[in-house]
Amino acid sequence: MSFDRSALVRSAVAPVVTVVALTAMVLSSAACQPRRGTIGAVLGQSKDGRLWVREVPPDLAAGTAGVREGDELLLIDGQDVRRMTSAQVHEELIGDVGDPVQLTLIRGEEVIRVKLKRTPARKRRIFTATPPSSAAASRDAGE
Repeated sequence: MSFDRSALVRSAVAPVVTVVALTAMVLSSAACQPRRGTIGAVLGQSKDGRLWVREVPPDLAAGTAGVREGDELLLIDGQDVRRMTSAQVHEELIGDVGDPVQLTLIRGEEVIRVKLKRTPARKRRIFTATPPSSAAASRDAGE
């Protein structure tokens, strides 16, 4: 009976190489995670559930694609937004930077279809008014 030492070594080494290769792929994909992207528009919802574009920074995806304040959002990638919760709308609009998203909007009497690529999300500045101190409020009230 002959003994093939090289076949034994190949069969013993192959699983180790596979595990190392998979580990390297997992580590490299974690290090190369795509950045979170956005359409770059602020939406508002009316009492009847319709979604409206409230703000469009001109340098983000929605602005460069021609989306305007006052546009009504009807569909995201063919899905009716009126059947979505706000969390579902958010999940549909975020994605990897550069990934495309198709929006169907109403502007006046026109139906507009816009395909845009998500841009990097950035933090919005939120300005809040500082409440007056109680002494100043009393003084201003004439007390």
